Amino acid sequence: MEATAGLSAAKRDRPVGICPRCHVVVRVFDQIGKKCAKPLPFGAKCPGVIRSALAADEWTECPDCGASGRINSGVCTQCEGECWLYYKRRLST
Repeated sequence: MEATAGLSAAKRDRPVGICPRCHVVVRVFDQIGKKCAKPLPFGAKCPGVIRSALAADEWTECPDCGASGRINSGVCTQCEGECWLYYKRRLST
């Protein structure tokens, strides 16, 4: 029997920022305000800038993986392994 057989994946912390162009998430405050530069097809890089997403109402734990990013032995397809789902804040008028 494997040593990790009964262990569940650890819950990851909520992200602090997101690229509004490609939706990559960041968990390090130092990345906010910097260029995204996520590799895109054909050798291009994302031109987006990471914006802060610190409000609690902007994120929700992925209901499929419970903010662990994994289901069974694979990556969660709902959150794509990021553990949290981003919801744009609605501005009140």
